[in-house]
Amino acid sequence: MKKLGLAVILLLGFAGMAVAQDVPAAEVFGGYSFFRCDAGDDISCNLNGWNAAVDFNASDSWSVVADFSGHYGYLDGPVTTGSGTYPWYDVKSHNFMFGPRYKMRTEKVTPFLHALFGINHINPEAGDTVQNNFAMAFGGGVDVKVSDKMSVRAIQLDYVTTRVGADWNDNMRFSAGVVFNLGSR
Repeated sequence: MKKLGLAVILLLGFAGMAVAQDVPAAEVFGGYSFFRCDAGDDISCNLNGWNAAVDFNASDSWSVVADFSGHYGYLDGPVTTGSGTYPWYDVKSHNFMFGPRYKMRTEKVTPFLHALFGINHINPEAGDTVQNNFAMAFGGGVDVKVSDKMSVRAIQLDYVTTRVGADWNDNMRFSAGVVFNLGSR
């Protein structure tokens, strides 16, 4: 009986070390992103672009994230600006956000939730001035482990809200791509 108890204790100890070895020091994500935006006054847009993020793992479950994205396309109008009225016009939108991420790690799949805060930078092509607005993103996703060094982000879905003047614009962001696992904690 003592041998069985000792064996169980040793197995549990080694299992704990094995889990600790699976947690990388950092994770770098890059991939495609689709951004559905609400620009106010019945103006909307469907923008395509990229999303990149770096997770710095503080523990097995918690990380600090730096998340960046760029989206490009057309606002569906009519859009009235200081320089005229347009049926549509080009727009570039970039997000620079930071915050905590909680991960529920398993052997093959890692679902996560996050809350990100930062800046939404909009650069319209139709004569308006550049805008820098406060932005927040609340969402999550699922990473599927391919190897010790790489995972596939099957989905990341975020509700992104931006403060434009006195109004809040409600947006959705979908991203998918590849995650590279660097180092070990």
